[in-house]
Amino acid sequence: MRLLSAELVLPVTRAPLKNAAVAIDDGKIIELGPRTELKKKYPSADESHFPLLMPGLVNAHTHLELSGIPLISQHHDFVDWMIKLIAQKRELSPQKMENDSAAEFSKFAKLGVTSVGDVASHPVMLNAHRKSPLWSTLFFELIGVREEDVLNRISLARTVLGEFNYRLGNSRPGLSLHAPFTVSKPLYLAGRKLAAEHNLALCTHLAESREETEFLLPGKGAITERLYPFVGWQEFKPKPALCSPAQYLNDLIDENMTLIHCVEIPDDDLEIIARARAIVHCPRSNLNLTGKLAPIPKMIAAGATVALGTDSPASAGDDNLWSEIKKVFELRDQYPGGKIKPSDILKMSTINAARAIFREHELGSITPGKTANLLALNLTGLPDDPEKLSEELIISGERNISAVFWAGVSASL
Repeated sequence: MRLLSAELVLPVTRAPLKNAAVAIDDGKIIELGPRTELKKKYPSADESHFPLLMPGLVNAHTHLELSGIPLISQHHDFVDWMIKLIAQKRELSPQKMENDSAAEFSKFAKLGVTSVGDVASHPVMLNAHRKSPLWSTLFFELIGVREEDVLNRISLARTVLGEFNYRLGNSRPGLSLHAPFTVSKPLYLAGRKLAAEHNLALCTHLAESREETEFLLPGKGAITERLYPFVGWQEFKPKPALCSPAQYLNDLIDENMTLIHCVEIPDDDLEIIARARAIVHCPRSNLNLTGKLAPIPKMIAAGATVALGTDSPASAGDDNLWSEIKKVFELRDQYPGGKIKPSDILKMSTINAARAIFREHELGSITPGKTANLLALNLTGLPDDPEKLSEELIISGERNISAVFWAGVSASL
């Protein structure tokens, strides 16, 4: 039993509490309340006191197996970027992927990130997550456009995930059905069935680029002309879907699927994507690859849960979630459809991100019953106004981290 107390506790899902404490037992939050009351209730508990306590951050979208690939050209040619990425990924050994991801896990601790939603295509990453100290979700990626790919890819997923008995230590397994231009509709359906069968988290990249929309509407463009030949799919001729990416997956989008990116979303499609479990926004990656920002204010107004992710260093430059948080804050009044509130940005990197990785009942807020993954900051004299408080945390939080707790145990920074 221990107490973590603070001059200010920021639960995220309720109003901040002054002079409060969090009671922790066996890695779980058992109570949140006034410091004086909890000290009397648990007199033998060890106490650590800080200026501010908040939930550990959650990075809702990463590709840690690509951590060894530095930022690739930023001239807004999505297909050119993908071709270069695939070429460099082919040179990565499994050992390098695992070593690079382990280095990223260490960096996350120093940044106060206690969970990630990671997409990986190589089986070695399952072992990396099994050994990781983070409470994360590993989305094993499936790609295939041919009819024969469906059985092969589903069989591969069963084999790879089955070797770990569908369990990864502190992490949760899931599936990533890559994108509408790399996954056939039958594979989407089979992947969703497998996810339901084994209670797997599920995500897909959607509407990330103009090229994806071109691929679905007329069935032509840079994806079929340049990307497909590069990966050996030049003989495959997809039939035009004659609809937008969101409309293409309309019958699959619900609370059991998280959507990544959603940059190219017309107003008519907002109702469709709002049905998703969450939408993960990766602003630096989107700006580098497409020069555009997703219509986040419109999504929020439509009732969507929006989270934040870093994507990969190959598209964003690094996996620093604080840089993503600050980028949204910097551009908060430049988004299509309105302005983003600082308090919403904090939710996007905590409770909303926990929902995006299918772990909102365990992570993302300071709530009794949840895992005690917490972040202590050396910030004092903060304003009472929720938006000004959130603004100060966004601006100064990264350089004022004093402690990070995984299941109530202090991490080595």
